[in-house]
Amino acid sequence: MKRYILFLFSLLTFFVTPAFADVMPYYVNSISPNSIGVYQAANDIKIYSEPTENSKILVEASWSQKGYSCPPISESNLFVVYLPKKNLAFLSVTDENDEGDWLEVLYYQNGMEKRGWVKLEDEFRFMNWRTFFNIYGRKYGLYYMKDAPESAKFIYGSAVDEAKTIGKITLPQIVKLTNVSGNWLLAIAVDYDKSQKIGWVKWRTISGEIYMFPNIK
Repeated sequence: MKRYILFLFSLLTFFVTPAFADVMPYYVNSISPNSIGVYQAANDIKIYSEPTENSKILVEASWSQKGYSCPPISESNLFVVYLPKKNLAFLSVTDENDEGDWLEVLYYQNGMEKRGWVKLEDEFRFMNWRTFFNIYGRKYGLYYMKDAPESAKFIYGSAVDEAKTIGKITLPQIVKLTNVSGNWLLAIAVDYDKSQKIGWVKWRTISGEIYMFPNIK
């Protein structure tokens, strides 16, 4: 009986203890094709309805290595990347104002896509996708989205649409980034059979769908 009570207590504790789950995009639709990059969020976040502090505050959130607080919106509905142990949290950016001091960001609430504005306190916190990939892709390598089409794994001899295929990555174990050029990146991949393959691959479509992502870990 005592063991049974202890088991129930442990089970209850498991469900009421806050979960600090990491957030990473693993499917193509995890990232809006309309996004232009990411904003490295500060620990306290305010999202406004317009690019001015006099407008309505839509979202107030705070996060740290100890936890996350934003009752109406979960971490996965606010961030495109959330790795509190690394002190990293990125919002998906869809636009910026003419002055470049406000960014339009995307989040989800009640199953619906929402947008609002955050004030850019530090210009280095905003990274377009090319900059983000060059920094984090070079450092950590890349992975394919789980539902990326097989065509995304073809390797080309150059970074142009008319280029001929020179190979294919089947089940990549490691993908190293060496250069980014538009929707193309130059990669060195180690495949499942330990063969090394080098060439250009399409990491993003013309319509903005992203097939690969920095393997931050």
